[in-house]
Amino acid sequence: MQKVYNSRLILIAATLVILNAAFGIAAQKVEPTPPTREQAVTSPTAAFEYFRFCDEASTKKIRATMENNPEYRQSLLTGQSPYVAIVGCSDSRVPYSEVLGAKSNDVFAVNIAGNVVSDDAIASIEFAVKYLKVPLVVVLGHDHCGAVSACMNEAEVGGALPQLIGKIRPAVQSATKACVGCDKEALFSACIAANAKLGLEELINRSPTIRTFAKEGKIALACGVIDLSDGYIRWIVTPGEK
Repeated sequence: MQKVYNSRLILIAATLVILNAAFGIAAQKVEPTPPTREQAVTSPTAAFEYFRFCDEASTKKIRATMENNPEYRQSLLTGQSPYVAIVGCSDSRVPYSEVLGAKSNDVFAVNIAGNVVSDDAIASIEFAVKYLKVPLVVVLGHDHCGAVSACMNEAEVGGALPQLIGKIRPAVQSATKACVGCDKEALFSACIAANAKLGLEELINRSPTIRTFAKEGKIALACGVIDLSDGYIRWIVTPGEK
């Protein structure tokens, strides 16, 4: 009888060991592998998973910052107070934050392909200067701009793209006319610069609010082109210039 009892104890103990090992293996299998940047471009689902992963990681940092600096948290909840409003290109290579050393609440950003100044962009900048009291407005282009290239090469595009590229065409035409004898690279740079300047002119000419605020000295206006290789801005128009 004692032997049977001992055998049962041994069997129960062995079963528990096996179950614990099985649960341990299952737990290890359940733990997900963090998605990678390389995977993000392989499918829409992978892109969302990586986006969510990055958001969760950055949220932890933000929470830590908020806990250590409650005044900063309160300033973000109270309202925004950017010092510059930028009309820039939506190109993912343009490192606006790195170039400006910008922090939260510094930049009011309006990003559109080709840094085109559309009606919505004008309305956004008007909101920034009128209601947020932003003192500086900058139109920023960048080298190797795909939208400008598409316009220069008269690329066949569909959807709503022709309308956007059409807004760049006056800059390409004026730069081409002024850059007689330029090689292809120099002409490309000239067109990009002309497009940034055109954007600034559009803001001034099409917005009475921006024009009035500039005349009254409430805002400064500038435009330039960011060099993707080093992040430097080559200024085309700085405040005070015509």
